[in-house]
Amino acid sequence: MTLTAGHRSPHVNPIHLASLARWLLLAFAFSACGLLFVFVKNQQHSLGEQTRQVERQIREVRAHNEVLLARISTLSSRAELQRKLDQKFIALQPIHDTSIARLVPPAQAGNDGVLRTAANERVRR
Repeated sequence: MTLTAGHRSPHVNPIHLASLARWLLLAFAFSACGLLFVFVKNQQHSLGEQTRQVERQIREVRAHNEVLLARISTLSSRAELQRKLDQKFIALQPIHDTSIARLVPPAQAGNDGVLRTAANERVRR
């Protein structure tokens, strides 16, 4: 039995390049989206950690400021200043009139005996 060339069927499976390219492009797009999603999540995590660290530093600085304000009020209290004065740690000196700098000349009392520090120019006329 002889087989003719017309009856032979080739056993070759053709590869459809257009379909293969489309599936490869789709797989690449999904993998790129997945990698981008992981990158964004990692960025969110690191920025959240930085935010928590900065908020913790702010709380620490505020607490330290409160401590310093309490210390300032304690050191500038009348009792503490009196204690320093009694121990001769500080000394009080009277302020002489020549040591006071005045921006305007001292106000004089008017004819009626009332001291006016402000005047209206329209009323003076």
